[in-house]
Amino acid sequence: MSKYRYLLRDYHAIKEADIALDGITVLSGINGCGKSTLSRWLYYIICGTVDFESNLFNSYIDKLASLTHRMQFACRDLVLLTNRESNEYERFNPIISDLDKIKSLTYIPTEKRIDFAKELSLKAMLITKEMLTRNISKGINNVRKNRILAFLNISSTDDDKQAVEEFKAKTERYINQRTENLHKEIRQRSKDTFFKLIRENYNIAEELPAQIQLIEDDVNIIESDHISTLFNLRSAIYVDTPMSVSMNDTENFFWDTLHGMLTDKKSNDLPTEAKKLLLRIKNLLGGEAILSEDDIIEDKSLRYVSSDKKINIDLSEVATGFKTFSYLQLLLENGYLNDETLLMIDEPEAHLHPQWIVEFARLLVLMNKNLGLKVMLASHNPDMVAAIHEIAGKEGILNNTNFYVAQPSSPDSHQFVYKDLKHDIGEIFASFNLAIDKINLYGRPAGL
Repeated sequence: MSKYRYLLRDYHAIKEADIALDGITVLSGINGCGKSTLSRWLYYIICGTVDFESNLFNSYIDKLASLTHRMQFACRDLVLLTNRESNEYERFNPIISDLDKIKSLTYIPTEKRIDFAKELSLKAMLITKEMLTRNISKGINNVRKNRILAFLNISSTDDDKQAVEEFKAKTERYINQRTENLHKEIRQRSKDTFFKLIRENYNIAEELPAQIQLIEDDVNIIESDHISTLFNLRSAIYVDTPMSVSMNDTENFFWDTLHGMLTDKKSNDLPTEAKKLLLRIKNLLGGEAILSEDDIIEDKSLRYVSSDKKINIDLSEVATGFKTFSYLQLLLENGYLNDETLLMIDEPEAHLHPQWIVEFARLLVLMNKNLGLKVMLASHNPDMVAAIHEIAGKEGILNNTNFYVAQPSSPDSHQFVYKDLKHDIGEIFASFNLAIDKINLYGRPAGL
């Protein structure tokens, strides 16, 4: 099993974090110490590395689709000016549809998909050239004609034939350049392109971290000029709140991505240990979360159904604690939790009864032990930390369980250093005891 280290320095609240990801990693610290920042950027790095080629390809498709839409708009205007009964511009519709579909055809090699996309855009160019040749000289006044030509990036000219040839040459050149650039970027896997894609795909407006690194088996993934390939870590899942389980079509990228995993079965072939864990979760829930599909309106919804079938309600209506176990059930059932996945969770204990905190901790330990799932957990709860420590010890995986506490880098600093506690969690409990100190400070006078 591969081992990973994750480093982030001098970024927002984080002065220094050097985090081992061998099995289960527990992060603890006060609010504002950068735990969520650590999780988000680890997610970006893993997914950005794994999806580097597909992100480049999707960006390429978006550019070709935009070009095709532009050509269709111009041709539609031509039709309105010359022959309003014609629906010729609808010839672009199947091209646009195919360009959209090709993104999801991931089972086809990228090279073949690139060739197909290029052929589609060149086909759209030829349709446009044909319609321009046939219609541009049909009595359209110069103002309207020049407007269409300018929209297609063609210089104004009195020679219509020359204008059409200029359009063809410029458009072919654009498509060929975009295609050549894509092949080059896929080969080079440059660091600059990598971070550019991360900024675009995750809508990041803030500055990027200057010192960030993910290490797989002592090999840096982020090199000085390129991004290496992750061999044995192929997926990252980030859950920042159990409320995201029942949300869809939000502006939160993590919630939408998680919801997609909960409603899309990746694999039906689950190992026996996964089936045992599923049974345990369903027994705890006294039922299960299911995907309900309405074929008529093509709608999918997540629901909770009790074991006796007497309760069947939308998952958004169940107690938040139920949602916490429901996302584990659905991710496991749909085949997303395995030895090539890192599951990151922020404060899962926030809505759990103390007994369920222990049950949740045991599930995480068993998923690591029996499935090889890697887990990074941010927690404020002493019961959760203690449960993971003790259960990991009992199950024989304590050597692959890491505990960190965020401490101020200096007395007056707003930045934190993540201290590696190994297996001694005493300092985490000392940080929890600060709440007791506050109670004593604000509570009853001494002696009463």
